[in-house]
Amino acid sequence: MAVLITGGTGFLGSNLARSLIAEGERPVLFDIAPVRGMLRDFESKFDYVQGSLSHLPVLINCLREYRVDRVFHLGGMLSLSSEANPWAAFEANIVGTYHVLEACRIVRVKQVVYGSTIATYSDDIPTHVVNDQTLQRPSSMYGLTKVSGELLGRFYARKFGLDFRGIRLPSVVGPGAKTEHMSIYNAWAIEEPLKGNPYELRCEPETKCPVIYFKDAVNALRLLAQTDRSRVCTMIYNVAGIVPPFSANELVSVVRSRIPGARLTFNPDPKIVTLLREIGRLAIDDSLAQSEWDWQPTYSLDAMVDDFIMEFRENRPWYV
Repeated sequence: MAVLITGGTGFLGSNLARSLIAEGERPVLFDIAPVRGMLRDFESKFDYVQGSLSHLPVLINCLREYRVDRVFHLGGMLSLSSEANPWAAFEANIVGTYHVLEACRIVRVKQVVYGSTIATYSDDIPTHVVNDQTLQRPSSMYGLTKVSGELLGRFYARKFGLDFRGIRLPSVVGPGAKTEHMSIYNAWAIEEPLKGNPYELRCEPETKCPVIYFKDAVNALRLLAQTDRSRVCTMIYNVAGIVPPFSANELVSVVRSRIPGARLTFNPDPKIVTLLREIGRLAIDDSLAQSEWDWQPTYSLDAMVDDFIMEFRENRPWYV
């Protein structure tokens, strides 16, 4: 039986695939985008299906052909593109998630692990601490679509017995991210100086954004997937990442201390500032992930920047 990753050639999907391959698995990568970056070095060790989440029959055929028993559903549109084209975001993130769940029901796939987001929370929460019972009432199209995916998954679990579980990830940081989104500055403020380029952060210096390093994000997805179903009581979990959240200015200071001459400046974009304000003040309570499936992050801000630099320099052809 096989593991399928939707969004498998994207940033998080390709790093999850890399981790699975290192453990001897042969994942199936389903994505509308072609194989790229690091994946070219592993092409003999995974299967690739080019397809859209909007095509239910293609998903069904893929699940059947490769005898898939676990799906990591990471495919879809991110924050800025969802705001720019909400109609496409509806099709990709809501209809696409419905198609993944329905295909899994029809083919009798055992488990779906869903990549959600802390952007499902908004700025109308009375306290800055958010736990797994906090009201989700996002104002962004991206957050709205991800809440819809969570609720669809809960329905399929209740109605059809699907083993559905998921993680609300903060901003995932690592080298090689290509898609611009509201918090991409956390990655590009490290990567662009490593390439010798200047970089302009489109947020305010005091902006804080909950962040998780990509290696911790991959570990969280895999750990949740492998946890016995009897322990997975909450179904969808907050994952905090680096605690407490750091400011953009703190990130810049750490980068400059590691990369002498890093040319980093601020030029806030009002649209991005507004989107970040909704999640920037949040303190993520992930105590249920810790107690139900033993989640613990590994990377602090300093450790993240150090490992990012090492990862980039050791595998520069993947990222340049």
